[in-house]
Amino acid sequence: MVVEPIDQHLAEQAARRHGLDWHYTQQTESTNADALLHYDRHRRELVAFSESQSAGRGRRGRQWHSPPARNIYCTVGLFKALPADRQGLLSIVTGLALCRVLRRSAAAVELKWPNDLLFDGRKLGGILIESRPHDAARFFFAIGFGLNVFMTDEELAAIGQPAASLERVSTLALDRTRILIAAIDEVVESIRGFDHEASQGLVAEFESVDAYHGQQVEVITGSDAVRGLNRGITASGQLRLETEQGLQLHSAAEISLRPARR
Repeated sequence: MVVEPIDQHLAEQAARRHGLDWHYTQQTESTNADALLHYDRHRRELVAFSESQSAGRGRRGRQWHSPPARNIYCTVGLFKALPADRQGLLSIVTGLALCRVLRRSAAAVELKWPNDLLFDGRKLGGILIESRPHDAARFFFAIGFGLNVFMTDEELAAIGQPAASLERVSTLALDRTRILIAAIDEVVESIRGFDHEASQGLVAEFESVDAYHGQQVEVITGSDAVRGLNRGITASGQLRLETEQGLQLHSAAEISLRPARR
């Protein structure tokens, strides 16, 4: 499989258009680590992109499979004033932004709370957000996302869970540079424009693309699993789970979600 490299000039222009530094590498441990190091050194916002990650991570320390020059491995680093109890909403905002981008190529892209992009139940991408306190009002958020764009059968099988590649489900010819630029634009504008005090529209938009809304699911915490009906999210981004014992609210920090086994 021959894939064109990212056009660095066009991608850098996209970052600079938003007032962001551009950090590019052929290979790195992870773009989130690059963004956080850039912040530590320069205290500036940026876009970090790499053609390959040797230690890419998902939530809860899971490895992110990162073959070279196939996909998109990117972190957008932004300052944002956001109360601690609303920071979980950033994954929702980012997921919706990426969903809008990917639906231009594949209409059936959905979200799995709190931070996975799915196609027909298979993982198409994921989000990992880390933060640093910046000043009295703001945090620096490293908003990392990986998108499967061009993947072979062997690479998809190596992921260890049902996975999809955008090329295989898209109705259009794909250009990674165009996808990257669209993702940068949508994520930056969505995060900067997000007002946590007016989040009801966010809840409704998430419901419209929620892969498991109204379905029986299992919420897994360590070795424990709670089964219930997915009733969507709250205005603070918590999962609303209707169980036999009543309605439960779950935050995203230490749990995962999957369809309930029949």
